[in-house]
Amino acid sequence: METEKHPRPALPLLALLALASALGVAVAIALAGVAMLLAAPAYAEEGRPLDGSLLLERRAGLTQAERLFAESESHEDGHRRIVEAYQNPFDEPLAGVYLYRLPPNAVLERLTFTLGAAEPRPALLTLRQGAALVERTAAIGPGEALRVELEYRSRSPRRVLARGLD
Repeated sequence: METEKHPRPALPLLALLALASALGVAVAIALAGVAMLLAAPAYAEEGRPLDGSLLLERRAGLTQAERLFAESESHEDGHRRIVEAYQNPFDEPLAGVYLYRLPPNAVLERLTFTLGAAEPRPALLTLRQGAALVERTAAIGPGEALRVELEYRSRSPRRVLARGLD
């Protein structure tokens, strides 16, 4: 008595492997791009204007979004407010990664992202070492603008003087 062996279709397994491989390569490219951006010093140089950038996540990798404008106001107490707007110049909705290098000893007070004419939405901040601010944004539609409002306060490092107990 012979048992019939039914061949298993290999197509679904091959499709799953191809999808997993493509997804792995895309994630690796995105992470490599962010790592290269963060490899530069995470502090501001004296006299250099501080500004952010928005990277859009495309299949081929990260691409710089078009900056529409950037405004900044500073106060004597170290408070600084930055307003920037970026546009998605592509024909597809794309998620973004906002990057900003805070000066040393800065305390972030507020960060909001506003898509189009919608209500401003506070960003969900994640704790990172160093002064680099890296935050993900929602998907930005084709031709749609993202407004970023950032407020921080620069603090001078405090020195604690120890007094001998004699």
